[in-house]
Amino acid sequence: MLQYRICVDNAAAHQFRVALDIPVTGPGALTLRLPAWIPGSYMIRDFARNLSKVTAHQAGHAVAIDLVDKQSWRIFPQQAGTVTVEYQVYAFDLSVRSAYLDQFFGFYNHSSLCLEVVELSEQPCQVAVSVPEGWRLATGMPRLSGSHFAAGEFRAENYQALIDYPVLMGPLNIHEFIAGGVKHALVLAGREFADSERICADLAAICEYQIAMFGHQPPFQQYLFLTMVVGKGFGGLEHSNSTALLCSRKDLAKPNKAAIDNDYRTFLSLCSHEYFHSWNVKTLKPREFLPYQLQQEQYTKQLWFYEGITSYYDDYVLHQAGLIDQATYLTLLGDTIARVYRAAGVTKQSVAESSFYAWTKFYKQDENSPNSIVSYYAKGALIALCLDLKIRLSSQHQLNLGLVLKDFWQAYGATSLGTEETTFVDFVDQQYAIQLAGFIDAAVYDTSELPLAELLAEFGVSLLTATSADDNSVVGKAVTPTHSVSLGAKYKASGAGLELQTVYEHEAAQQAGLSALDRIIAIDNLQVTDATLKEMFERYQPGQTVTVHAFRRDELFSTELTWQAPLQCNKVLKVTNPQLLQGWLR
Repeated sequence: MLQYRICVDNAAAHQFRVALDIPVTGPGALTLRLPAWIPGSYMIRDFARNLSKVTAHQAGHAVAIDLVDKQSWRIFPQQAGTVTVEYQVYAFDLSVRSAYLDQFFGFYNHSSLCLEVVELSEQPCQVAVSVPEGWRLATGMPRLSGSHFAAGEFRAENYQALIDYPVLMGPLNIHEFIAGGVKHALVLAGREFADSERICADLAAICEYQIAMFGHQPPFQQYLFLTMVVGKGFGGLEHSNSTALLCSRKDLAKPNKAAIDNDYRTFLSLCSHEYFHSWNVKTLKPREFLPYQLQQEQYTKQLWFYEGITSYYDDYVLHQAGLIDQATYLTLLGDTIARVYRAAGVTKQSVAESSFYAWTKFYKQDENSPNSIVSYYAKGALIALCLDLKIRLSSQHQLNLGLVLKDFWQAYGATSLGTEETTFVDFVDQQYAIQLAGFIDAAVYDTSELPLAELLAEFGVSLLTATSADDNSVVGKAVTPTHSVSLGAKYKASGAGLELQTVYEHEAAQQAGLSALDRIIAIDNLQVTDATLKEMFERYQPGQTVTVHAFRRDELFSTELTWQAPLQCNKVLKVTNPQLLQGWLR
């Protein structure tokens, strides 16, 4: 058995200390390595860059260590016995992917702290964690010693299991609740003023709906919402019986506030999304991920299915669980449609390609990304919507996507078989005689427009377009435009000018030769600031030409810009015949 000992070495310096005891049976080389990425976040992170002072010793004598590559070491024990490897880990990544530590709380994934012994990767792992006085500890890892939510010893069946148990520590606020017969806990770290009882009640409604949806077969015996609360932040990462969450303080429900506002709804949607992953990607997953290969990129074209379907259900579950009403849900759905179709990227990249290139094009987005890529999350969610509506129509409303997913999970998720690109389409055809292959080919592998308007109309919902308020926002509702002209660029206004963040293809700013990162300081010789912006845009009409002065880097230049009319980018969903909803919406 491999034995890890993890302690807070210097919280103010963000340092963990780790010791690893390795049982060896005799002389021979052993390879140690740290993952380059973490499942669920498809980007090379190079966690090993945070390790320092890596040493090894056996029976009081130093053991030789060779560097193999950027994330691997080789040690050379000379005899049977225990080899101890020790090192420090710098933990200052306030995200759900890596590790963070200060005087107020700590969080880590074992993929950032615990070296894998490659030759012994299938052996059980025992982890002893110590924390500063007054701190508590929360993790889904099976406990061997220590009281509930305290430091102690834990066990994982092998290294792959170990890295699926994140750890949150500090003066935690812990609130337990039961949902679907399973014990859950909301664990909060950081300064917060949350109505925890209200949050737990709402989370219970979400969890119970999802557990019922998948046939009352949760793939866990307990579940933790491990939440870091900060002034400004957002993120979530799914794990086998927990999720790591980062949220803004304002996103948590406040005492004596009955309504679910946009901030709190954002938090609930995040929780719903990560919880849904317990079935859809943690147990049901692409066959390419069996097993995970964490030393380099691992490609699949199926992320649209795993993230897209999950993105469809995160808000849909909130609606079906009675937490948001029909109008709110349709507005959120309209937001997604508007975002997907705002820029040219949706016409250039399929969601299959978006999934495959997640490692670079999606996770390393730049100022031109809206013009060149599409989100497999957002467009994937719209494909899931279409699948849900098509299955309902094809089965005379006897089936829906949720019922199909329950059966599909039992066939391929509960059995750990994994899926290939055609597995879902073939399953639906064989089990229910519903043919989806033609739709999937067009929706997933092509860039043709989805049949959203036609399908929604079958359910008594009209899909309308409306003018956006300005270049910075596209939403799922009708608004009063604040500008009479469109710049064709997202921007950030300040007293120093108008910094362009994304310049949309073929629109006014790009045709004028302006670029992302340019800073407009004057239009027609009048200064542009956040204070004068609205008045400036209201002064002109489409077709008028103005002189723009801007800085590119530190060089001043001028160009002629011809204003265009504001585009109808907003997408508004309106129920026009409630009798046709047929159970899709409450």
